[in-house]
Amino acid sequence: MYKINLIAAFICFTLVFCSCNRQVKRNEACRDKLKTARDLVYANYNRQSALDSALHITNECMQCDSLKKEVVDFKITLLITMKRYIPGIAFIDSLKESDFTFGYKQRFLSKGLRALEYNSIDDTAKRDLMYKEIKDDIGQYVKSRTIGDKEFKEIYTDLFSVMENYLDGDQINEEVKALKMKYPEKQSFFDFFKK
Repeated sequence: MYKINLIAAFICFTLVFCSCNRQVKRNEACRDKLKTARDLVYANYNRQSALDSALHITNECMQCDSLKKEVVDFKITLLITMKRYIPGIAFIDSLKESDFTFGYKQRFLSKGLRALEYNSIDDTAKRDLMYKEIKDDIGQYVKSRTIGDKEFKEIYTDLFSVMENYLDGDQINEEVKALKMKYPEKQSFFDFFKK
């Protein structure tokens, strides 16, 4: 009986070890593929065939849960680089909020790509409407959550990158002034965005 229990324990240990080992190898393979895709883009960002190849490789990496957020960010960046806004919107909308680094990113990126699509067809009214919705969404997001310093900085960096697309320098400076009053401990951070 002791030998049977020992053999069963050994088999269980071997199965767990092999399973973990396969997962580690799979993660390494995904990391290598993602690096290959990045290298393709960075070395050949003007060649459509290289971007298409990088997108194909990136799609293969979507199966790796350990890198999912990193792969999602890269794929969206790649789709924006390729000016494939509508497929980018569909991709973003197919994901869950938890697939993004921060909770606000899904709506931010989806509406941001919609704004880029409207801009590409010279519909500045709808583009600006999307940008204003992004600003409102971020305001609601910040009010409804307690956010850490890193997320705070990323949110407002994203927000100012959007506002630069539809506000002039004076309007941006007014936004900076209002935020410095609201968050006096972050004045030096907001000074960075002054025009």
